[in-house]
Amino acid sequence: MGRISAGTVLAPESGSSDRRLEIKSATSSPSSTTVLTIDRPQIKGPRYRLSGRLRYEGVEGVSYLEMWNHFPDGSQYFSRTMADQGPMMKLQGTSGWRSFVLPFDATGAPPPTRLVVNVVLQGRGTVYLGPVELSEETGAASDLSGPLTTSRLAGLAGGVAGAVIGSLGALIGVLTSLGRARRFVIASATSLIAMGLLAFTAGIVAFASAGSYSTAYPVLLLLGFVSSVVPLGLLPTIRRRYEEIELRTMRAHDLGSR
Repeated sequence: MGRISAGTVLAPESGSSDRRLEIKSATSSPSSTTVLTIDRPQIKGPRYRLSGRLRYEGVEGVSYLEMWNHFPDGSQYFSRTMADQGPMMKLQGTSGWRSFVLPFDATGAPPPTRLVVNVVLQGRGTVYLGPVELSEETGAASDLSGPLTTSRLAGLAGGVAGAVIGSLGALIGVLTSLGRARRFVIASATSLIAMGLLAFTAGIVAFASAGSYSTAYPVLLLLGFVSSVVPLGLLPTIRRRYEEIELRTMRAHDLGSR
């Protein structure tokens, strides 16, 4: 699909039939190694991606893969694996074999004339690349900066939970103003406080264990704050409201019995 520009081609590892490309830096100086060039790629749609597998050992600093996209008018743009997690995660330290992806969206532009893939190392380290594949994306553009089970699902779960908390809060407000369902209102407010404290604690634990940015713990911290602090501040007002309504009811009853 293209020509290898640099690196050492190694024999397949035990149990695999795929050859590997080794890129190694023995100095502490930054380096950029062009490993693949694809002239006149067979791309018709605006969105495409280069995907494959890699592993690395002792990579210093924040290193990455990059794909330069060259267009007929002379312009060029890049995609880089600089995320904190997922298939676009940066290269740092040591990792076993994992998937990577370099996507690009050229909507409104003609197909690229050349794709150039580089391995950029900030210091010492060794990177091994397996077979790669260039493919087009036919669906809607997607967020590839993190795995579905963390970033995207965390955002979705946060939106759903926020909607539920907002609806429950509105119901509590309406019932409190009407003086109805006291037990339900106080029990719901107390439950929100308890769940909020649990979510806030889980967010702190997630932050401490992640060591890098993740969508999960900001969602937990925000939901924990909203669902605990707000009801906790309103609970005395809710109790006082029901007490006032009960007191007026008792007075009205006394006046009616005279």
